[in-house]
Amino acid sequence: MFFYDGTGKIKIRSLRTEGYGYKKIALAVGLSVNTVKSFCRNNELTGNSSSGVCLACGKPLMQIPKRKQRKFCSSECREKWWNKNRDKGNKPTGETVRCIHCGKTFSAYEREHRKYCSHTCYVAERFQGGDANA
Repeated sequence: MFFYDGTGKIKIRSLRTEGYGYKKIALAVGLSVNTVKSFCRNNELTGNSSSGVCLACGKPLMQIPKRKQRKFCSSECREKWWNKNRDKGNKPTGETVRCIHCGKTFSAYEREHRKYCSHTCYVAERFQGGDANA
């Protein structure tokens, strides 16, 4: 079979690294598109294995196929980036809620039906007084 000879494999590799798609490679080599796709997946020639750069330091990243794409090269870089870019993460919605125990107002996240501003207020209200214990 033509697929298993060395020249076919070399040609698929070279065309794929030049940026050709599966259909064009299949026409050039004379194989089915599914055969070319399978060969590329088995030899890590898919578009998913491309490298990116770390958002914090700019070092190149190698992505692992079939895994979530990496954005940072290390946990230190991740923490450094998030400390500088806190505004890009989950933020409270701006809804102000009044604490049942102390009356203090605080911001709550969306769909987070909070009643207390802190664990201390929760414990004080629940276990140390109020109408429920009378």
